[in-house]
Amino acid sequence: MIITENIKGQRYQQLIELLASQCNRFAFVENRQLMADEELRLAIVGELIVDIGDQFIERKIQRKWETTWLGEGTAYVFYFILNDITAQFLKDHSYSLFDWVYPKLPEDLMFYRDDQCLLAACSHEGFFRVDENLWNSFILS
Repeated sequence: MIITENIKGQRYQQLIELLASQCNRFAFVENRQLMADEELRLAIVGELIVDIGDQFIERKIQRKWETTWLGEGTAYVFYFILNDITAQFLKDHSYSLFDWVYPKLPEDLMFYRDDQCLLAACSHEGFFRVDENLWNSFILS
């Protein structure tokens, strides 16, 4: 399903809690094309994630992820374990799903159960893709 509603406030907090109960990984994106100074931007991201460093899985250079395909250029995709610590990080650093926008924050949150993406947001374009069963659970909660 594609949803264009920005999930905000208490509903955002509830969505993150639901995702944390259903998923075991999350990721976000830093588009290298937007970086005027890559070393500086990566240092800023490093400071942002210092408290969840133990939950870090890997950083990949990618042209394509769940919501975007870059014809040219690449992005860094950061992958983390999703648990109570990282769910709290996500809740503490944003008021809404679409607040994850460069330069304030990394972009394009994605949530995975193993290799299956259950939710992928494209914040700057104002939409997210979500698994229908997960969305129905959220709407009913």
